Amino acid sequence: MFNRFRQRYASLPHPVRRGLGVLQVFGAFLPIGLFFSEHVAQIVWVRGPSMTPYLNEDYDKTHTQMDMAVVSMWPWGWAFPWERSKQLERGMVVAIRSPAHPNNIAVKRVIGLPGDRITTREPCMRPSQIVPYNHVWLEGDAEDPRRTLDSNTYGPVSISLIQGQVVGILRPRMRWLNWQDWEAGKSGGSAPDENENYRQSVRDRVVKEAVKLERPEF
Repeated sequence: MFNRFRQRYASLPHPVRRGLGVLQVFGAFLPIGLFFSEHVAQIVWVRGPSMTPYLNEDYDKTHTQMDMAVVSMWPWGWAFPWERSKQLERGMVVAIRSPAHPNNIAVKRVIGLPGDRITTREPCMRPSQIVPYNHVWLEGDAEDPRRTLDSNTYGPVSISLIQGQVVGILRPRMRWLNWQDWEAGKSGGSAPDENENYRQSVRDRVVKEAVKLERPEF
């Protein structure tokens, strides 16, 4: 039976055999690609002014710039992706399934963790908000609240909507992102001393651990 199959395969035109060979190779690598994109890393495009000037640095000049970002979904400290134990930290830039537009992936910064009290800004109707258990408070870096759709519009975000952490930018300017720069007041801009005390007014709106709650993992 196998010999018959080989004979029939050999009788096929060369372009058909070549096409079947390509499909065979593609089929072998498809599961690997799907696993990688679901559990290891993804590439996302950062659109709009929400995260300026930290991301899309030249957006105000071009109004078209989009950063190509790397999103890590591989949990730290574990060898297996199903043991999800990555801790969230204030200052991390994350990719989320947008609560306002579930079909879209949005990129925002973690401003508050469970138990933090946030002094909100427009258009939030509440003057302050305690971040509930298993949620985070996310905001864009844009100074003008009208330029970002974030937790001030849709409230605290469940960690189940977080896809992963944005760890680097591939283009137009390749760089790695360090969430610890946020607490240090560094912008991560192209100039070494650019924007000292970057977005200090945002950190001043956060009272850390106003209520003692367990820190979330994702």
